[in-house]
Amino acid sequence: MAQKIAENTVAKRFTPICVAQINQDSKKAQKLGELKGQDFWDGQKFTAEQGWATIPGEEKPDGKVAEIRAKRLMES
Repeated sequence: MAQKIAENTVAKRFTPICVAQINQDSKKAQKLGELKGQDFWDGQKFTAEQGWATIPGEEKPDGKVAEIRAKRLMES
């Protein structure tokens, strides 16, 4: 339980980086339109594939960041 709380807390701290990466994407509007038509799991994968959940300096996207960001993007 404590580990899950810690992972969620860390992911929420990195969410602003994800938002900045989305806002810098020249195809943001098109990609957000594509995201809206997907189910949650595909949306999470899509968010990760765009590089929006990859923390600078890391090689791979952060799954928890992708999960949180996809959920918020799909709800808005």
